[in-house]
Amino acid sequence: MTCQTCKTGHVHNPLTPDQKKWLEERLGTSVPHNYFMCLGTRRDTTPCRNLRTYGHEKHFRIPLRMPDGID
Repeated sequence: MTCQTCKTGHVHNPLTPDQKKWLEERLGTSVPHNYFMCLGTRRDTTPCRNLRTYGHEKHFRIPLRMPDGID
């Protein structure tokens, strides 16, 4: 999968239960199992952590990033 934030084809992992819980709270709705988080590194050397669905590179109008510390 490609990433709209770091512009690469890095590995994207499915969300962990804690990450899924954070996203559900953020969106205010139940989250299906097709969300993934980019494991790449941005140009500023920080972890990318951009979220997307399997079929959509740009799922959110404004890129949504999983906060650090939620693993």
